[in-house]
Amino acid sequence: MKTVLLFACFILSSINLHAADWPQWRGPTRNGIATSDGSLPAAFTKENPPSKVWQSDEIPSDHYGGHGSVIISQGKVFLSLVWHRDEPTDTRTIDGNVLGALGYRGTKFSDQLIAKMEADRLSLNPRLRGGKLDQWAQDWTKENLSEDQQIRLGSWVVSRFKKGKAAFAMADFKKLEPVKNKTFANQAALEKWVQAQDFDEAVAQRILAAVPDTKKAARDVIICLDEKSGQTLWKFESEGQPTGRASSSTPATDGQQVYAALSTHLYALDTKGKLVWKTPLTGRKGPASSPLVVDGQVYLQQNHLSAFDSKTGKEVWTNKEVNGANQSPAYWQSGEHTVIICNSSKEVIAVDAKSGKTLWKQAGGGDATPTVNGDYLVIASRQQGHSLAAYKLSITAAQATATPLWAMDFRTLRYGASPIIYQGHAYHLGSKRHLCIELESGKITWQRDASSTISSPVLSDGKLLVYENNGGMLSMIKADAEDYNALGRTKIGALRCASPAIVGTRLFLRTKDSVVCYDLGEK
Repeated sequence: MKTVLLFACFILSSINLHAADWPQWRGPTRNGIATSDGSLPAAFTKENPPSKVWQSDEIPSDHYGGHGSVIISQGKVFLSLVWHRDEPTDTRTIDGNVLGALGYRGTKFSDQLIAKMEADRLSLNPRLRGGKLDQWAQDWTKENLSEDQQIRLGSWVVSRFKKGKAAFAMADFKKLEPVKNKTFANQAALEKWVQAQDFDEAVAQRILAAVPDTKKAARDVIICLDEKSGQTLWKFESEGQPTGRASSSTPATDGQQVYAALSTHLYALDTKGKLVWKTPLTGRKGPASSPLVVDGQVYLQQNHLSAFDSKTGKEVWTNKEVNGANQSPAYWQSGEHTVIICNSSKEVIAVDAKSGKTLWKQAGGGDATPTVNGDYLVIASRQQGHSLAAYKLSITAAQATATPLWAMDFRTLRYGASPIIYQGHAYHLGSKRHLCIELESGKITWQRDASSTISSPVLSDGKLLVYENNGGMLSMIKADAEDYNALGRTKIGALRCASPAIVGTRLFLRTKDSVVCYDLGEK
């Protein structure tokens, strides 16, 4: 426990923040652990539910505002988003949203498998319905799809069988694929193209009805709310580009400036909302990666790892061995050494903070943020055999290393939730499971199936807080390695892909259309 506290205090002092802050993605120590004082209730009960303190003005999410989380610093709540809106247009585009509305999913199914799926769908007995149809469809996926196909596309295949002959034919999707994201000059041009494809008339009308007469426009926005009331203190706006819900970055602050990665630029504002600098993103536009601020530099994954000077915005170095733009970097400090640790697309990579030089690579890779506490690193990964893995970190003047401790494998749809390291154990509350692992040995001390998937948990007062049921519920679990000790659940209505922030007994979270603050303390 001393290691945890010393590590937390060192980080807080290095970025000049108060202990009560939640100044960045995954909190003050970048690992999901709160350092502020706050006595949470012994359990969530009907008699003592969380009380809503405030709710902000409307703030969009998902396709119109992404899934970024909030941060809290010095009495202020910050959120950054690419704020999308619909504008009338003469042009027409068959984009991913249109295909999705028609029921399209990109697959790597063989032609033979697609032919069998379509033939079986069209020959379904109309008397097969309800629970019997569900069971038949589930059995079909088990018999015809691989394990990975079942995880990624099984529910989609089942939905096609349940729609029966009303499902959009795969042959018709094949005609649409070549014009995905093609822009037609006007409605007449779109109709002419549709008519030339010899679609059935009903299918042609479905396609035309799915294509909107609007286009997406967007602005880069950073919002500051009052921590006590939720009132908007200021709102910074700048011209942006539509980048969709993939733009889901969480801002960061060093107590003096707020840093945000939005559609085309990385911004630095002072805490009153005045622009200090902005610099163009040189990688993917609208990344989901959240900036990390350490020792006067800002680090961001944007299909490569970049370091920027926090005072000027000048790019200091770029490491192109690190890729991916959904992942957020973490860091580890030992003596005078600072190491930036990133989940890349196919491995976990450590980079020297000063030079940008790659120090080591290990098995891993995925969208989750690496978790560092003391000299331990735990990652969630989509790489087979390393769904969850632990490493022991060390560095000398001559060499930096990450010694593998253990790795485990489980197949699931999502590997985005970051674990928590606490008192010699790793807690993973995601990937449809809750489990606790002994840090040194890899021994599982408890494990439960759960409905937690994407969002990363937080830990405060020795208790784990995690979303379940797509953010509809907040569960509290005692961080006890001996046994799974659930402390109740409460309705919360959170945005499922974002993660909560906690300061004292107050929990701050995004919903689909606002920011909300709850008080979890005893009444």
